[in-house]
Amino acid sequence: MEFKNVKLPEGINVSAHSPLADFFILSAGILAGFAALAAGLLFFGAALARHAPVSWENALVAALFENQESAVDSRTAETTGELQTLADRLSAHIDLPEGLVVTVHYWDDAQINAFATLGGHIFIARGLLERMPNENALAMVMSHEIAHVAHRDPAAALGGVLLLQLLLAVTLDSAPTSLERLITGPNALLLSGFSRETERQADKIGLHAVAALYGHVAEAGRIFEVFLEQPEPPKLLSTHPLSRDRIDGIAALARTEGWALDGPRTPLAPALADPPAAAR
Repeated sequence: MEFKNVKLPEGINVSAHSPLADFFILSAGILAGFAALAAGLLFFGAALARHAPVSWENALVAALFENQESAVDSRTAETTGELQTLADRLSAHIDLPEGLVVTVHYWDDAQINAFATLGGHIFIARGLLERMPNENALAMVMSHEIAHVAHRDPAAALGGVLLLQLLLAVTLDSAPTSLERLITGPNALLLSGFSRETERQADKIGLHAVAALYGHVAEAGRIFEVFLEQPEPPKLLSTHPLSRDRIDGIAALARTEGWALDGPRTPLAPALADPPAAAR
């Protein structure tokens, strides 16, 4: 038997695509796989945390909030007290998990914002209070945040974020954000990026509470009218329902449930109508 060195055809080891195209295809595949893994971790972490015992959630944040209001001045304490009173009145009309109690904190910040975090803690910013014309408008914001607490949305968000941080720490060798920074003060906004469906559900639960407390839902859409004053992202790119859609949704639900869209407005308590600011 005779062996011969056969000349290989030209270009046998050359890809049909350019090296640059191969690089982009490979990179896209890696990024898609990473994105799928991240989405899976967010979903799994959220589902796991939402069904964790409330006692775990309370224990997790007890030390962080223990001294939160210990050094406030009398005006801030009065404002916080009025916010807590309104929250208690609304909570009576919302089915909270056993052991989860709503605690409101006044946040001296110019942002038009409010958010819920772990353990039933809710932050209301000074900037939001300054734009509220009456208690009815504020009640819708408050009941919306209480609804997030009732549905364990902050716990679910934290569960997903923690698993995602673990992935980033392993793959990118990055230091995870501390738990205290994640769930207290302005940093808690990291956990407030709930989905469109979650936001719609919170609007619905909150509106039920407002209707039960006042007998009508006048001013319930006022906060979204405030947001309409600012440019909003295209609907396809927004994680939240657009403000106009939420206003229309409130009116539609009120008609379905037979709630009056108009009624007597309740004035804000003085401590809420003129909230304290450190810069004043």
